[in-house]
Amino acid sequence: MTVTPAQAYRPVQVETREQILKAAWDLFAERGFEDVSVRDVTNAAGVNLASVSYHFGGKEGLIQETVKLCMNPINEYRINLLKKAIEEHGSAENVPLETIMNALMRPAVMPEECGVRSGLMLRLVARYLIESDYNIPSVSRNLYTDVFQTFAMALKAHFPKLTGPQLVKRIVFASGAVIYYHGVGKLAMQLSAGGHGDPQEIDREAMLAEVIDFSIYGFGGQPE
Repeated sequence: MTVTPAQAYRPVQVETREQILKAAWDLFAERGFEDVSVRDVTNAAGVNLASVSYHFGGKEGLIQETVKLCMNPINEYRINLLKKAIEEHGSAENVPLETIMNALMRPAVMPEECGVRSGLMLRLVARYLIESDYNIPSVSRNLYTDVFQTFAMALKAHFPKLTGPQLVKRIVFASGAVIYYHGVGKLAMQLSAGGHGDPQEIDREAMLAEVIDFSIYGFGGQPE
């Protein structure tokens, strides 16, 4: 079979695109979005400067692709954990509250379990907080919608008196508690001790259990 020039060139295009994404992923996680230039990315990837524009339309397009690589696995992991729990228990009503909240929060506390670096996740959250008008990629926005709807329905079985909007607000509050503690927990612990000594590494499993209990109280429930 004769291979056309276009077919022969396609694997090189794919490889270049993946090289750029990997370099951007590493650099954004280490230094943040604003401190990394397109030249930084192409130098790290070993490709020419114009390749970012060719494959992503520029730096913002590259950031958008990185956002999808970060956000989508976390939200997919959340939904999969909850669906698995519902299948195991037969219905959402039978799933313990702790299990539902674990499915919501664990992917944000342990993003490495779904292939996401925590540094990149936290920098991404910071960027959205600073730039409130920043657009979320449509596929990621749809996944977020699925997360809110899926978890609101599961929690409705435990809190029938709460309306849909009330449940969504509490999901946002719970998620915010996780991210904030995940991001500044070590510093907060140091400051609470008078600012002395080096911040201790947080036991993330213990932190997850504590914030789950805290959030269940926020929903109006009682932790087991």
